[in-house]
Formats: sequence, structure tokens, C-alpha cells
Amino acid sequence: MRHLAIIPAYNEEENIHKAIDSIASQTVLPTRLIIVDDGSTDSTPEILAKYAQQYDWVKIVTNKNKDPRATGAKIVRAFNLGLHSEELNNYDLVSKFDADLEFPTNYFETIIDGFKSDPKIGLSGGICSVLENDEWKEEIVSKSDHVRGALKSYRVEAFQQMEGLKLFMGWDSADEFILRYHNWKVKRHSDLAVRHYRETNQLNGWVKTSRLNAQVFHNLDYGFLIGSLSSLKRGMVNSPLILSGLLTYFYFLKGYFSKDRRKLNPEIGKFIRTYRRKTIFK
Repeated sequence: MRHLAIIPAYNEEENIHKAIDSIASQTVLPTRLIIVDDGSTDSTPEILAKYAQQYDWVKIVTNKNKDPRATGAKIVRAFNLGLHSEELNNYDLVSKFDADLEFPTNYFETIIDGFKSDPKIGLSGGICSVLENDEWKEEIVSKSDHVRGALKSYRVEAFQQMEGLKLFMGWDSADEFILRYHNWKVKRHSDLAVRHYRETNQLNGWVKTSRLNAQVFHNLDYGFLIGSLSSLKRGMVNSPLILSGLLTYFYFLKGYFSKDRRKLNPEIGKFIRTYRRKTIFK
């Protein structure tokens, strides 16, 4: 299968070589790897230039707008910059990867074999692991049926049907709901661990993270009940305990009555609420 892999990168001089070296060591190489330099101010551009000279399947795209380090929409914009530099119809799979990952050598082969084995798989990915007390452990920040935004691989047909990635916080959950709405399967390889060198929300702090989580619940059209439960649940899984949940709920209530909070088709919003109710009752 022809595979287009895209990595947005901003000031990743400490980690980008780990990602590229681990991709170069894969048992199955990508057809094309595009790294989008999103306005880096460190030595990332020089590092990328050397890899582009070394490997003919590596391509560098530069974002000259020099956005600051970003989450959500700005990361998707950087991804789209790389995506639009290629003809997507020439590929079978398209992947979005973070720049601070290190892949096991069989990662791409395993993902591709999964897509080949079931034509209804629209999205697939492994799990992220982080270093804790000198041991690599799964980074648990989401449901067990969720493929993390750091390592998403899509069947091109499914990617086109969902009209690409959404330009808002929560895009990496919206994609899965939209795919399920269109009867595509989401495959999470729980035994395929990828090393993640920067923990999720490490740069945000708990106050900003609480605000962003509340924003995601609105963007996914959770509604009052599910949004309230999801907000308060954060206080049981995020640090600081209780306080993070209360602050998330405060931001959720603050935004709930805003006029411009619907980001998705109402039918998909209804599907999401039904899906979430079922998972809550389970």
C-alpha cells in the first residue's frame, strides 16, 4: 500500500531525529515522508535539510507564517500544508504523526497489514508510551477505543469521506466519531507501543488544559448532560484531582450558553451524544 506520512514540527531539535531514524529503520518504509517545518527558530531546519539529502523519500515543506507552538487547529493547518503538497489520490494511506515519537521497527508493517486484513478499517494506530521511573509505560489520557492524535493513520477513502481533519480543538476525536458515523472501523493496536518523548499537555499547565478540555466538549457537541459528566470526570483522572474537574466544569458552563459553539453537522452531533451515552452506561 502506498503510504503518505506527514509530521508537523516546531522547534523539535531534541526529538525529530528519533522520529526520522525510527521511520528509516522500519521493515516497510513510507512511500513519502513529509516533514512540515512550522516556523522553527532552533536548529530543526538544518537537521531536516540533512535528512532530505540523505533519503529521497523525505520531503521538507516550510511554513513561512512562523506560528507559535500550537495545539488543535494550528497543528492541523501545518499538516494540511504538507498534505496539499502531494496528490492524495496517489496514495492508499495517509498518516499524521507527532515529531516527538520513536517507532518500533515493525510499526508501519503492522498498521498496513491491519488495513489489508479488513477493508472497513478507516483509521488505525498504536499506543503512546512515556518514561516513568526508568520504565516505558502506556500514557493513558483517553478511552481504550481511541487512537491518539499523535499517531493517526487513515485509509485515504475514509479520510476523504470525512473531509479531512477539522480545524478545531478535539479534531482527533471528531475524526473517529465521523468515521463511525459513516460505518468505518477504528482499529487501536494496544500491543504496538510507540515512545512519546513529550507528555500530553506538558507545555500547557493544568489551568489551560482545563479550558481546552471544556472547549473540546463543546466542539464535539456533547450537550449539557454528557458535557457536565465529562468535565467533572476530569477531576478524577487529571492532576490536581478535583480542582481540575471543577475548573473544567466552570469553563464548560461558561461556554455552554455561547451562540457560536456548534462545529459539526447536527446529525453527527446527535450520533456522538448517542455513542457517548452508550459508553457511559457501559
